[in-house]
Amino acid sequence: MAAESSEGEEEGKLSGGNQILIVDEDLRELGKKAAWSVSSCKTGNGVSSLRDDNLETYWQSDGAQPHFVNIQFQKKVRLQVTN
Repeated sequence: MAAESSEGEEEGKLSGGNQILIVDEDLRELGKKAAWSVSSCKTGNGVSSLRDDNLETYWQSDGAQPHFVNIQFQKKVRLQVTN
């Protein structure tokens, strides 16, 4: 369950395993509250492909390694991924 802690942290959970990413009703998807950026990407395979709900699209890069996906929130956020 997503909740704001007494320290001002937010908590969120995601579950997947299907062709479409499903966020349980009692959970909250917090990615839209963040600023996303990538170190490099192929044309058409950038942040928007990474962030859409379609598991057939993805981020891809031919740039020099290492690759980075940066996710920045305005305040401290505790995230938990569930399967």
